[in-house]
Amino acid sequence: MTCGGVTGTTGVRPDAATVGALYDIIAGSGVRSLAVVGLVKNAGKTTVVNALMANCPLRFGLTSLGLDGERTDHLTGLAKPSITPPKGTLVATTQGSLERSRYAMEPLEELPFHTPLGRVVIGEALGEGAVEVSGPTTLAELRLTVERLQALGADQVIVDGAINRIGSASPRVSDGVVVATGGMVGDTLDDVLETTVGAIDLLTLPGVAPVTRKLVGEHAAAGARAVAFTAGGVAHPLELATVIGEGVTVAREVERLGADTLLVGGALTQEFVDDFTRVLPPRTELRVVVRDATVLVLPPAMVGRFLRRGIRLEVLTPLRVLALTVNPFRVPQPYQPRVFFSAVAEAVGDRVPLFDVVNGFARLPEGSEADPRTSVSP
Repeated sequence: MTCGGVTGTTGVRPDAATVGALYDIIAGSGVRSLAVVGLVKNAGKTTVVNALMANCPLRFGLTSLGLDGERTDHLTGLAKPSITPPKGTLVATTQGSLERSRYAMEPLEELPFHTPLGRVVIGEALGEGAVEVSGPTTLAELRLTVERLQALGADQVIVDGAINRIGSASPRVSDGVVVATGGMVGDTLDDVLETTVGAIDLLTLPGVAPVTRKLVGEHAAAGARAVAFTAGGVAHPLELATVIGEGVTVAREVERLGADTLLVGGALTQEFVDDFTRVLPPRTELRVVVRDATVLVLPPAMVGRFLRRGIRLEVLTPLRVLALTVNPFRVPQPYQPRVFFSAVAEAVGDRVPLFDVVNGFARLPEGSEADPRTSVSP
């Protein structure tokens, strides 16, 4: 499909051809729920969300995991772009956010769960003004919210999220993911590139092979916290209530047993990775399996610590990362857009399509058709 029109948002005018190329990838993937995840505040996530809703002729649904869409960045004090749903968009947000943003919409349904900002309600946007989007606080409730938006007529549901609320990208909620990075991700360009590549590493972790799935599947389905597997597929459940804070214990058990595969249920934290990699002997041949990338509650660059140790990190359910968007904005001085785009493109390589929806740059996979006005060679 092709998106049309160009709509300005707080002075920003997305490039229609680039937005169209981005949405062609999204539409071609067949996903019905899309998480748009920002790696940091002011990474351009809201601009991407607004551009998709304003320029593509679909009826969108919109929600969030927790709070997003604040008028001012609580960390930097900078004004943020507002979420401005076009008329007819189905919006799921809290009663508190509606009152705080003074946003009026046609009410359709009140959902049966609470948040600190009141109940989550679904309504139809009247196309006037900006809304603060604050959705449910659990994945189960978020999944139900997405399902209700679809049932009420949304062709495509956008789940507005962030790297510190990465649950929005969970395969249990969203079919696909668009990642937004920008100049505010790091203090220097090298920092930006390292964090961005680390995030793509994290979000595109490979799925397990069929033989590994067969090995760990029963234990994963039963909610096991940690299970080590030795030669011949012998399972050794570790008696732990949680793996949080138990990196040393797990590493010592893996070494004692001579395990070659480790299933970790639940969250994998920075503390666990630090302790686990510090205690595990060098050159240990090990595969670590987790449910999906959203259980990794750690900075993106931490994934590299596993990989540099030769530890294979695999997931039972891979995420579908459809695109990476870039925003050259930073304080005090933005990066030159073409230079910034080219630097990110070179660092990421051909792993994911790349877009700057404002400045009109796109780097599509080899063999894809791109409008020459939106293409840039790194």
